[in-house]
Formats: sequence, structure tokens, C-alpha cells
Amino acid sequence: MSALSKPHPTLRYTFLQGSYWACYCCIMTFSSVYLLAQGFSNAQIGVLISISGILATLLQPLVSRGADRLKKLSLRQFCALLISLQLVVGGLLFLLRGQLLQQVLYGLLIILVQLLMPLCSALGMACLNAGFSLNFGVARGAGSVAFGLVSAGCGQLVLVLGARSIPLAMTALHLLFLLSVLAFRFHGNGTSPADPTPEVSSHKPHLGQYRQLFWVLVGSTLLFISHNLLNTFAFQIVQPLGGNSGAMGTTLFLQSVMELPVMFLFGWLLTKCSSRFWLRLSGVGFFLHALGAWLAPNMGVMYAIQIFEMPGYALFALASVYFVNETAPPDQRVQGQAWFTMCATLGSVLASFTGGFLLDLWGAGALLAFSTLTGGIGMVLLWVLLGKGRYGDTPADQSSLQKEAVG
Repeated sequence: MSALSKPHPTLRYTFLQGSYWACYCCIMTFSSVYLLAQGFSNAQIGVLISISGILATLLQPLVSRGADRLKKLSLRQFCALLISLQLVVGGLLFLLRGQLLQQVLYGLLIILVQLLMPLCSALGMACLNAGFSLNFGVARGAGSVAFGLVSAGCGQLVLVLGARSIPLAMTALHLLFLLSVLAFRFHGNGTSPADPTPEVSSHKPHLGQYRQLFWVLVGSTLLFISHNLLNTFAFQIVQPLGGNSGAMGTTLFLQSVMELPVMFLFGWLLTKCSSRFWLRLSGVGFFLHALGAWLAPNMGVMYAIQIFEMPGYALFALASVYFVNETAPPDQRVQGQAWFTMCATLGSVLASFTGGFLLDLWGAGALLAFSTLTGGIGMVLLWVLLGKGRYGDTPADQSSLQKEAVG
């Protein structure tokens, strides 16, 4: 009996994705809550998060390239090593005082949690490539659920115990994350051995193979600028519409709920169209979300347009993972995942910088117009550059072309 046949691979990977996004929520969502309590100003917090995001952006392709070429460690063991480092840093954050130390330690946590994102995606794809049945969409949807639950739970924990409880919550969640990664082993009944170390591919380097890739990444970054402008400055966006912090919370909650149907049904969607098609379509969802927010006359409409989270971010989060797995050579799949994660990280950093500037100078209307502009350009780039024959056909694309030829 294989290590993943009991319980089912999807169950173990659901635990892994849930614990990752729980850690991500605790570190990123509660960064301001914790750092404000330690005496940091809003400006200092913004600079810390931005610098950490830039460093993570630079490190993601380097770390993932190294993960693709691991010799002595499996990908699973490499992930466990990074999580162990998170555990140590989180413990030091609770024990040590001083603003400089707190800045360095919290910055490290932000960098590490972002570096782990593409590695977790690659683990799921490696299990699928080894011949096991795994529903990636269901597991990723559970990650969104865990994010929401931890957000609510940590909020109550801070109310009862104060902001100093956040590093303790991080430690507990990192332990769960470490256990979930260590338990995610697969061998026996698949078509490949456990935790295979990729052999060097004879293909041309994936990341330099297609000249269009640079612009695909630019388009993806623009989509995430648009997306993060709406989320990071949600409070400032709902205020002119008569909304308050409660309305902001409702808006973000609806976004999370809208992601779930796509994530749970994505395996079925792949039987209808290729990952390339869904990745192209996601740009349309990002654009319509931003346009709807710009044109919304009241909070009722603002709530209604959160439905565009389904064809937007939810589709991109899954389609990009499958697309990289299907088009990249085996020894470059982790690196390919990192490039798309890098787009999300860079988009968040640039949105933070430009959004504050636009709000201070011209208000929420200018911010929403810019979000619509970046979303529109990103949509066009992905739609054009990911057309058939322009960027490595996936198996589903090749099958479709063969059917057309026969017909």
C-alpha cells in the first residue's frame, strides 16, 4: 500500500494547503496589528512589507531554481527545512525585543512564507506527475477556507490576549505546516518513485524558450497590481460609497466565498477546456472586477461585483499552476511556479506604492481608474500572448488541435 493511498492524497494535500494559507494569513494579514503594537508607524510597516516583498521577488526564482536541481534533499525535505527556519524565527520574534531585531525577524517571516508558495504548488504537481489521483482545486479551496477561519480566530485571540499572542499563533501554525509537509509522501502505487529528484532535461531552458514569456509575466504582474489595489485599499474604496470597516470586511469575505466554486470544480473545468484557456480567461475576470469597482454607485453593486473573483483571481491561482506543470520540462517546474508567484509578489509591492500615492493626490476614483487600466492591459497581454501556438502547447491544446485536423 502506498504512503498516500490511506488516507487519500487529496486529504493530505488539503491539510498541507490549509496549513500553508493559515500561516500566510497569520503573518501577512496581522502584520500591521502586531507591528503597530510594537511601536512601529504605518509608514515603517509599509516600508518593511515592501522591502520584504521585493527581496522575496528577487529570491523566488533563485530558490526555486535550486529546488529544481536538488541532489541530496527531496522537494518535500527542502520545504520542511524552510518551515523549520520559520519556526525558529517565529520563536525569536516572541523572545527578543528591540525594533531593529523585530524588523529583521518579521521581514524574514514575510520572505519565507512567500518563498514557500511555489514550492507547495510544485509538491502537489509532483504527486500528480507520479501517477496519483489528487484534486488540486479542492485542496486550494480548503486553503481559502483556512485563511478565513484563521483570520477570524486570530482576531479574537488578539482581543483576548493582545498582539503578543500572534508569534505564539504563528508557532502553532508552523508546527502544523511542518507536520503536513513531512506527512506528504508518495510512493508504491504511482508511476514514479517517492519524492523524485528531477533529471536534467534535454529541452531548451523553459524560461528562455519563448520570447513571449517576459510579456506574459508583465501581463500577470499588471493583473496583480489591479487585484491588490482593490484589496489593499478596500477601506478607502468603500468609504465614498457610504461603507465602513464592516462593509470592507463583508466585501473581502464575499471575495473569499466566490473563489470556492471555481477551486472545488477546477478539475471538472479542465475536462472542458485546457489550462491555457482558463488562464487567458482569468485576465477578463480581473479587468471586469476592477471596472465594476470603478463604476459602482453604491455598496450593493460593490458587493455584487465580487462575483468577478470567480473568473479572475480564482481561475488564475489554479490555471497558472497547471499551465506551468504541463509546459515546463520536469527539471524546471518549480522554477516556473516561482515566476508566476513572483508576479503576485511584485504586483502587491507595486500596488502598495502606487495606490498610496494616487489616493493622497487624487482620491479613490483615480486609484480605481488605474486599477482598471492595469487590469485591461494585463488582460490583453495574456489573451494575445497565450493564443494557440504562441507559448508551448499543453497536452489538452495538442489534443484539441488533432481533433480539429481530423475534423
